[in-house]
Amino acid sequence: MAGQRSRITRYAMIKGHPLIKELDEFTPPEIKKVMQETRGGSFIPGEIMVGLEKMHSKWKVKGANQALLSAYGLAPGEDCQVDIKESHQDEDGNSFAIVYSLTGEIVSVTESASKMGELPDHEMEMAVNAYKKTENGKVIYDINRKAQILNLGNGDLMAVHRLNVSIA
Repeated sequence: MAGQRSRITRYAMIKGHPLIKELDEFTPPEIKKVMQETRGGSFIPGEIMVGLEKMHSKWKVKGANQALLSAYGLAPGEDCQVDIKESHQDEDGNSFAIVYSLTGEIVSVTESASKMGELPDHEMEMAVNAYKKTENGKVIYDINRKAQILNLGNGDLMAVHRLNVSIA
């Protein structure tokens, strides 16, 4: 069994702007089911999934330039595309290619306090409409709010429901 993993390198592309050394932190969306209690005539209550919570993602960039920060001011309806590729290695020397792909709207840009002798940074937060994460090409998550796709690693849970309402 493989041991602990270490992140070896990371490459990002945010709205067409390549980032390697500038991407300081990245927080992928939290995938959290919305559950609702069921009871009916049952003595013992249960829960059933009724959806997912809204997805948000954050990243911190050192030395962001105007071209990157302009992604905050996109026209209404225009999404920002974020692709982050990482290479991990475990204790046994196995390598893993992790790919995050996010689409959505940047909802906030927070500039760090200005201090002499420190690099300026910006934290950006995105309301995520589509999120895909793969490991060595295998889907971990594929969620697309607009296309009604919900794959939590074991196939698209919405496929049959799209067919039931005649959505391709």
